[in-house]
Amino acid sequence: MSDLHQIESFRYVKAARRLLRPATTRLEELLQNDISDELRFETLLSLGKIGDNQSLPTLTKAFDEYADYIEPITALGYFKSSTPVARLIERLQNPDALHKEEIVRVLGEIGDPQAARPLMELLHDEDRMVRYYSARALYKMGGRDVVQSLCGLLNDPDEWIVINVLEILSKLKDPEAVPALVGQFEIARDSRLKAIIVSSLATFAEARLLKTFESGLDSFDPRIQANSVEAISYLKIPALEMKRKLKKFYGHSNNRVRANVCIALATADSEAVTEELQTMMKSSDASTRRSAAYVLARIANDKREEYVHQLLRDENFGVRKMALKAALSLEAGVGVREIRPLLSDESQWVRKEAVECAIRIEDFPDQDILDLLKKEDSAPVISCALDYVVSRNIKEAIANLFDRIKKEPEEEMPWLIAALGHLGAREELLKIKKFLGTVRAEVFSEYYKALLLNGELAVFDEVATALNEKKRENELLSWVRIAGNIGSYVQLPEKFSNILLKGLAEEVGRDMEGLTTLGTTSAEIPESDLLSQSIELFTGGDFAKARELLEKLVSAQPDNIEARYYLGHTFYSLGEMKKASAMLAGIVDDEPSHINAAVLLGQIYFRKKEWEQLASCYERVQQYVNADDKKNLIRIYGALGLAYFHQKKYAQAISALSRGLQANPRDLSSSYHLALCYYAIEESEKARVILEGLRKTLPPDSQVLKNVVELLQRI
Repeated sequence: MSDLHQIESFRYVKAARRLLRPATTRLEELLQNDISDELRFETLLSLGKIGDNQSLPTLTKAFDEYADYIEPITALGYFKSSTPVARLIERLQNPDALHKEEIVRVLGEIGDPQAARPLMELLHDEDRMVRYYSARALYKMGGRDVVQSLCGLLNDPDEWIVINVLEILSKLKDPEAVPALVGQFEIARDSRLKAIIVSSLATFAEARLLKTFESGLDSFDPRIQANSVEAISYLKIPALEMKRKLKKFYGHSNNRVRANVCIALATADSEAVTEELQTMMKSSDASTRRSAAYVLARIANDKREEYVHQLLRDENFGVRKMALKAALSLEAGVGVREIRPLLSDESQWVRKEAVECAIRIEDFPDQDILDLLKKEDSAPVISCALDYVVSRNIKEAIANLFDRIKKEPEEEMPWLIAALGHLGAREELLKIKKFLGTVRAEVFSEYYKALLLNGELAVFDEVATALNEKKRENELLSWVRIAGNIGSYVQLPEKFSNILLKGLAEEVGRDMEGLTTLGTTSAEIPESDLLSQSIELFTGGDFAKARELLEKLVSAQPDNIEARYYLGHTFYSLGEMKKASAMLAGIVDDEPSHINAAVLLGQIYFRKKEWEQLASCYERVQQYVNADDKKNLIRIYGALGLAYFHQKKYAQAISALSRGLQANPRDLSSSYHLALCYYAIEESEKARVILEGLRKTLPPDSQVLKNVVELLQRI
């Protein structure tokens, strides 16, 4: 137990939840009492935040009993268990169900793949928020048909939905979306929407989009022009060609267009860009000078440092603020001499930027920030200064923070308490409780988290005691919220201090001692029976109990591959992808021929769009798949082909997709991607033959069919 970070993080969470169990039990008891709806639903939310598996039946019961209320749904979302997914989907099938948008949002939070198909159907629901959350949920889940389904929303009559879908498609960067986006750009009439579509297309940085971007340059709307300039700057085209297309926009009346041209041509036409920057800096218009600072934050230029220092002294605070952002980009850093005066700037936003600059300067004098804290009264600046103090572990600030807390500042109080916690000011934390005033969930939650950081595990008992002692509902309400906030915090072991880890390690040790006895009792519970029982629970959908048994079995028998596989599969089913990935990767390393583990690991990589890892995983396992194992041949080669496709390894993608289609000729997704591969390597005839076949096969309302038709027209 000497190396605290060698203990699996879930064991710390489990130990903390056990310490919080008296509080959790009290919350469950409250629900049996005659209490107000406000307290009842706040209690359910807190149980969801704590995430104790023993509370799941209580939450699912509340979901069934209080179908007209949103809180039981939200609580299940906090819990992030796959167990209630079937119930949530069933509720969605009821046309009269309330809070459908929250159910969809929660399904996205849980991330269980079984919800993907129902969510795709809801992309065309009459409720705009249902459509919105369905799109977001599918983006989180990933999968083969997500991009195609989302492209169908580009024709949504609600512009807000279209804009959000464009944002999602930009993040996905899937080439399948390009034809639909280009088509939408060509038919869109709203200038703002066209400008956003250009930005979405810019993320693909594909040379074939040049004509689309050039048409944007010819627009009369400066928003479209500015975004088109930026999009062209991303393309890998010769510098002379880029200069020829964009140089006419020097001196443009719109500052965004003008700035983007400077950024685009910074390398291709450096002398002209330097002259343009000089002109902009001499302008009497503050917005133009601010645009010059914006450019300097993003380009390399021989005069960059000189210009930044000049703009730091500008009379306009907006220019000074932007110049500070540019200063952060300087390779040599900005000098202390320029920053120090700006800590006293009349604008709070300039002072805030100055502190952020100071954080980046290793030898910045700490005393300047300590002096600032003594006199500063702007909340944004104080928050940033506290970040500085905590990042450098400046113990000298503790007395100052303590004095500020004694003045009982309303907005600053949680930040000041958190800073004391991170600075290890245990004694001061114990003294400030009397200055915290009436119990408020936000302040006291931060206070108890700060104590936990300093190893005060008695916090768990104190919260439980308060929940048991308080009788008035308004007091109980605050403590219920505090318990939920503490429950959320203890699920984040990456934020724990070493002191807290050390305190919890003793509790973890008790768990481990219990597990070591498993080997001595194996005569009473044979390993095979324990595994059989776990598999039965897993198959029945009781993943929480299956996980508990499997964790014990794997701890006692670390070489039991099947137990490890089912534990990894259980993590997957519970939505704990990081743990599932680690467990399955270990199995594949130890036993490369374990096809099921490799396939499941590949599905995780697929959902996360980690194409290189997916390809590596399936390349290793393909040699172990029998020729008559069509199910796995289809799964492996279809996904492997997509992985190669997204890495633009088209020859390898063609080979993998073709092999998958031998096992399942009706795999339309593989056929479509095979056509895209041939199109990418300019084997147009092969692409055309496949696309013609798809045009005859795909349903008439399919978005993919529209993409197929567009590609055929291009060919």
